[in-house]
Amino acid sequence: MDIESVIALGRDVPPVEEFLSSTGGRLVHREEDPLGLYWAVVQPAACADGLFVARISWTLYPHRPPSLLFAPSVGLPTGDPRAWPAASGYRAPNDICKPFTAEGQALHTEWATGPHAWRNTGNPFLFVVENLVEDINRVGGARAA
Repeated sequence: MDIESVIALGRDVPPVEEFLSSTGGRLVHREEDPLGLYWAVVQPAACADGLFVARISWTLYPHRPPSLLFAPSVGLPTGDPRAWPAASGYRAPNDICKPFTAEGQALHTEWATGPHAWRNTGNPFLFVVENLVEDINRVGGARAA
């Protein structure tokens, strides 16, 4: 990850931490994690004991969307479909087919322009996490498996 990305992420992380904290979640970046890798622990509004752990990996911030996958816990592999929400476009355990993910943008080259194009203004990290939390809450915290 380049220095510009590191600086921009450093600026945008605190509002993401505040947002997740306000919803009962938290943002984790462990010492052993590479630069740009974060774990968003999401507490669904309708489900007190059903935390989701999203693995968010940025490569070029804020210019490219992150890879976004789910794991059973911070630091674990992302292949378990039980860790994934049952939200529309979330195709456990492979990818999330949404415009705010690297996987979605790679699958839909037509999203490179127009209303689904990645926007690198404002706080893209917060944008991604807000969409993630909204999608999980929309399905009431239901799991894919």
